[in-house]
Amino acid sequence: MRMQLKTILSLLLLLSVTFAVNAQTDKNSIDDKQEDSRKKVKLSEDYQETEVNFLLNYYEQDGDHSPVTGGQGTEELTNVAPSFVVHIPVDSLSSLDLNFGIDIYSSASTDNIDYFDTHKSSASGMDARAHINAYYSHKLLKSGNDYSVLAGFSQEYDVSSYHAGGSYTLNSKDQNRSLTIDGLYMNDSWKLLYPTELRGSSDANLKDDVRTTLKFGLSYSQVINKRSQALFSMEVVSQSGLLSTPFHRVFFDDAFAFANDKNELATRSHIEQLDDSRIKIPISMRWNYYISDFIRLKTFYRYYSDSWGISAHTASVELPMMVSPSFIISPFARYHTQTAADDFYEFGQASSTAEFYTSDYDLSEFDSFKVGVGFQYSPVTGISNFKSPLRKGKTAQLKSIGLRTAYYDRSDGLNAWLVSLDFAFTF
Repeated sequence: MRMQLKTILSLLLLLSVTFAVNAQTDKNSIDDKQEDSRKKVKLSEDYQETEVNFLLNYYEQDGDHSPVTGGQGTEELTNVAPSFVVHIPVDSLSSLDLNFGIDIYSSASTDNIDYFDTHKSSASGMDARAHINAYYSHKLLKSGNDYSVLAGFSQEYDVSSYHAGGSYTLNSKDQNRSLTIDGLYMNDSWKLLYPTELRGSSDANLKDDVRTTLKFGLSYSQVINKRSQALFSMEVVSQSGLLSTPFHRVFFDDAFAFANDKNELATRSHIEQLDDSRIKIPISMRWNYYISDFIRLKTFYRYYSDSWGISAHTASVELPMMVSPSFIISPFARYHTQTAADDFYEFGQASSTAEFYTSDYDLSEFDSFKVGVGFQYSPVTGISNFKSPLRKGKTAQLKSIGLRTAYYDRSDGLNAWLVSLDFAFTF
């Protein structure tokens, strides 16, 4: 792992130096054109506006390899997630962003925590997660550099989480190059909810109920020329504590012959056991190329490796096209492939002598792809204007409406639909 980290750091440094000699000053983008037009319209107005985005996300999935029932059984899940993102300009150099909302989900697989009970309570059939995050950023007047701090909290039935972090960005004088260092600390406190047939048994003995995550990141962005921009990033993520999920079941090889016999399976159930330490290293690259004034090519590639034995490659491409000055269509596609974790076993394949074992197919070998399209309607003068409820004598505006939808398919049979609506207001 130490040699791997050293190689990655060397690669990132080499790429940074290579691109540092190619800096030019011109910028060109579909987003820039829309924003420039909007600024011309508002040139004589007070431009310190509060922006509010109302997002409504819908997600549904289905599959047949739920880890709650040991790698077999329904993974059906639906999630509705309304949220608000509020951008508040504090002054000409500082801004505050708030993001808050709630996830309301119904999960048939989570409902199977009491899979072997004759009279199921269905207590976990529907649940909710509330979250709030705050992000403050400031530009230093003398140096032109930026720093930011962030913090957040979330709460659901069995997990309470908080996080805090920050970043510092060094910008070149012409603003065409930047180097950002960031860090994040996360703490998840779990209520240990075991499968009902194992509660009170010697198997229900996970040592910890807290998961700690530390992340350090380094990224470098570069405007290469008038049409091309790139960003390179690397992260080192360290996790420790409770990395198993207490209600995930595993069935050893002595249960394989009883796959359809619930009475027998109930006596052969075990709780997922995973190493309490994990190091993740993702490195990624983004490259945007402006094919014309109306079409942009956005690409992304990431290589991922961790100490549990997973390595993965992810690539995506998106093609935003300006159909008119007010309307953009963005088709996109993403492909992902990964190897399995060393301790992953399909249903009924784990040995009782193994130290660690899981049947969570998120840690299995699989390929997946996602395809979709986004639409954004954003007239230069806004969609509609109305009296601002926040600022006396001022006009608020519905600035844009966005819709994004996608289909996801995984080689183990899991598939999902995603739909997202975005209403952007200024006050």
